[in-house]
Amino acid sequence: MKVINRKQLAAFAVATACSLAASPAGAVETTVEFGAPTVLSAQGQRLKVVLPVKSAPQDWATAASFLVRETEVPQGYAALSAGDFTVMRPAASDYVVFQSGDVVQAPEVSLIISVAGDPRSPYRMDLQVPQAAAQPAMRGAAGVSGERERGGITLPTRRLQGPQGERDLPPK
Repeated sequence: MKVINRKQLAAFAVATACSLAASPAGAVETTVEFGAPTVLSAQGQRLKVVLPVKSAPQDWATAASFLVRETEVPQGYAALSAGDFTVMRPAASDYVVFQSGDVVQAPEVSLIISVAGDPRSPYRMDLQVPQAAAQPAMRGAAGVSGERERGGITLPTRRLQGPQGERDLPPK
């Protein structure tokens, strides 16, 4: 067994720290393959996109590996701030989720994303954002529905049955 003195231990710690600082956390060493993105939101909501990702088994591309660098929308629409995007990648998953901090009104959005360590990066996603569907009016269930007037507007209501409590409990 070899004894290591404090100077050798300190030198080893400094060398380890320098090597860790030189390689970014979650960086990949090869190219990443992407599937077709799926837009889960609509106009008038925050943009939410799920992107299938496939990388080499030894590469640990975490959410920190992905960065939204730029966004583009058609002229006349409010731009989305690239810095306000949240990137999520659950452990051992084969997808990444990008969610904007701002509401998207544009029918089309392009995202330019970078992947740390990927030599083919950046990538561009051209997305179609669907129009928001009309919200159906709430309807009451048969036999328990009614209408309530509030401020001159008649609202459809539904009576909900609550749990039956004990009637002989003392008041609080």
